[in-house]
Amino acid sequence: MKPARSYLFVPAKKRKMMEKAVSTAADCVIFDLEDAVAYSEKEEARSLVQELLPVLADRKPIFVRMNDVSTPYWREDVASSVKGGAQGIVVPKAERKDGVQQVCDFIREVAENDAQANCEVIPLVESAKGVQFCYDIASADPLVSRIAFGSIDFSFDVGCELSEGGEELLFARSSIVIASRAAEIGPPIDAVYPNLQNNEGLRDETNAAKRLGFKGKLIIHPKQLDTVHEVFSPGVNELREAEQIVQAFEDAERKGLASISVNGRLVDYPVYKKAKERLDS
Repeated sequence: MKPARSYLFVPAKKRKMMEKAVSTAADCVIFDLEDAVAYSEKEEARSLVQELLPVLADRKPIFVRMNDVSTPYWREDVASSVKGGAQGIVVPKAERKDGVQQVCDFIREVAENDAQANCEVIPLVESAKGVQFCYDIASADPLVSRIAFGSIDFSFDVGCELSEGGEELLFARSSIVIASRAAEIGPPIDAVYPNLQNNEGLRDETNAAKRLGFKGKLIIHPKQLDTVHEVFSPGVNELREAEQIVQAFEDAERKGLASISVNGRLVDYPVYKKAKERLDS
């Protein structure tokens, strides 16, 4: 299945805003019950999610970011979301296998049919512990489909200063990519880019994440969608080059060759497989 390129956050507070988010070009939408909702509004927000999910879930994959497992809210968040038909649950502050496993077990407990029992789980890694134990988190349960990165909370936790170049996040991002691949789950989702006025900065950060192996990005405003989709969608030249590589290599393979040159570039099985994967996606 082709990985989603964008996950648009929307606070679970206003009906019109949530409906509008689902009508955007975002590949997926995340109804946020955690950071975007005050403690005094948690119950009201959950009720709104429970009301809207059955109406909107058939239009677009909708995920719900629950409150973390250290709070008294998370079980009701998960139960109402799963029964409402959410595509998946985003687990914030994921730091260890047992917390993620607890959420997955509870999903199966409250599910009323097979579709609900297969609700995806996306742990959000946003701390030093989360990065340190990322493989354990990624391999915690078959319901875990992808890992997402929370760079802002991560920077607070480790005490680093966020920069435009993002060098301070290179190790964390690479660790998440490697853990995802080792656990044989989907490619990870990169962090939000908070500066809505700097589209070139968004493009640069998304390109950098793509080079590392991320295949999607968390989004905080619809105006960021076009740039993120452009970066994570293969361009005409990329597709043309992939077609040339696949055709030339398959022709060579029939002649008993497993290493050739295409446009001055060495092509062997790994390069061929990557080009074919690009075309198939």
